[in-house]
Amino acid sequence: MAEGQSGDGLGRWLLGGLVVGAIVLGLMVAAYAVGYDRGKTHGTRSERATATTPSKPQPAPTTTQAATTPASTVPAAQLAARGKQLYTSDGCAACHSLSGSAGAGPTFKGLAGSTVTLTDGSTVTADDAYLSRSLTEPDAQIVKGYNPGIMSAAIAGYGLPGKPADVQSLVAFIKTQR
Repeated sequence: MAEGQSGDGLGRWLLGGLVVGAIVLGLMVAAYAVGYDRGKTHGTRSERATATTPSKPQPAPTTTQAATTPASTVPAAQLAARGKQLYTSDGCAACHSLSGSAGAGPTFKGLAGSTVTLTDGSTVTADDAYLSRSLTEPDAQIVKGYNPGIMSAAIAGYGLPGKPADVQSLVAFIKTQR
């Protein structure tokens, strides 16, 4: 009789293990699905920095007036407000200060309209065209003292070349930083 109970106990133990394993697996799949959904539009900075292949899903386009209305019809203050929102939400603040302090990228304080010295020794005025190009082609003109590749890797997932309204909003925001 002890032999029959031992086999029955083992069966219950195995069945209980399978049930617990199925529950744990279900929770892991659910957690992955939630994380994957959030990651589609809110990837971590390191995920965005390593995104170099065009096959990676791009963040969903933002549906605000500045992103959908031609910039010429949007008031400058509204563009700058949208630019500030992008500066904060897209992680620009991690590299570009507003206070003049050094960072991984040049400060935005006093940048617009200033003369910028590039790594090749040439100078350029930080006008709208320069600022726009710096956002869409970050490695085209590197500011002296900074390294190429950092910004281009950090913003690769944002698709700024295809979002002229966002670029104009960021430029408008940078121009307000005096």
